[in-house]
Amino acid sequence: MERQKGKCEQCGLTFKDGDKWEVDQILPTSLGGKDRYNNLQLLHDYCHDAKSAKDGSHNSRTRVRDIETEEPDEVKVSRPVLKTSRRGDPLA
Repeated sequence: MERQKGKCEQCGLTFKDGDKWEVDQILPTSLGGKDRYNNLQLLHDYCHDAKSAKDGSHNSRTRVRDIETEEPDEVKVSRPVLKTSRRGDPLA
């Protein structure tokens, strides 16, 4: 952050409180880059996505996103949705 003077290397905008940012490899290891400090930069998360899509490294990388996902429901017990009973209808 200090080396970049608080700015995103991709878009040039200053990082603000609440911005989501990610550490990016300037030259991805999938394209021959080294996993060293001088090959790292901070980017906004959306800038990182755009850069990775452009340089083709998005297929070879894995990272955890802050998206909530639901587990497959193979073991969940499901029940049919019941219609509301009208007055006088027996509940079966």
